[in-house]
Amino acid sequence: MMDRATTTNPLKANTALSLIAMCGAITFFTIQFINNSDINILDNVSKHLVPISSPSSFTNNNNNNLRQQTPTNNHRRLSLSLPNGGCEITWPKKPAPGTAITYAASYPGCGARMTWNLVEALTGLETGDDWNNNGRGEEVITVKTHYPQSNGILVDFDEKIARSFIVVRNPMKSIPSFFNHIYEMRNHLPVHSERAPVDEWIKWRNAYIDTEIAEYKKFIL
Repeated sequence: MMDRATTTNPLKANTALSLIAMCGAITFFTIQFINNSDINILDNVSKHLVPISSPSSFTNNNNNNLRQQTPTNNHRRLSLSLPNGGCEITWPKKPAPGTAITYAASYPGCGARMTWNLVEALTGLETGDDWNNNGRGEEVITVKTHYPQSNGILVDFDEKIARSFIVVRNPMKSIPSFFNHIYEMRNHLPVHSERAPVDEWIKWRNAYIDTEIAEYKKFIL
């Protein structure tokens, strides 16, 4: 997560701890943001990458310790066991008043929908989006946004949001994924239900790829 600094760009930070999901891998890093002209972002990021241990690297002792931990009343359970062997899915709740809100920022096609589902599952708290499509307003733990890409906006309560995490995906994957969404919208198909035909992708790619590369660059910067 990154705490916002007082700069002309509302998404810059002086010293940031950012959560990045890069090509399916989750990584923590710190960055010293000054001016775009003063820093080579990609070089700087590579110097500060600190990988998180994968579950397979846990020792048996670690696993045993995790199993022995007794859940408290505040522990998030994804489901409740029922006497007949079934289960009941538990649903997220509104955060307590005063809970800090975090931007969940990503370029389209990077997994925004997956991310907000994961946040709700892990925290047990409701999430929202920049267009307020679910009507939850600012009573949320995170706000999904694609800003400054043209499909995203800053919310009306932007001044209350002092931190963000960024989901980054290889543009060779995210841009075609974004087009799949465009194709579904054009053809009135359910979201994430279909992959666009190759010939449709080629036509769109040839017409718009330069624009989307520029949009991707703008988002990352």
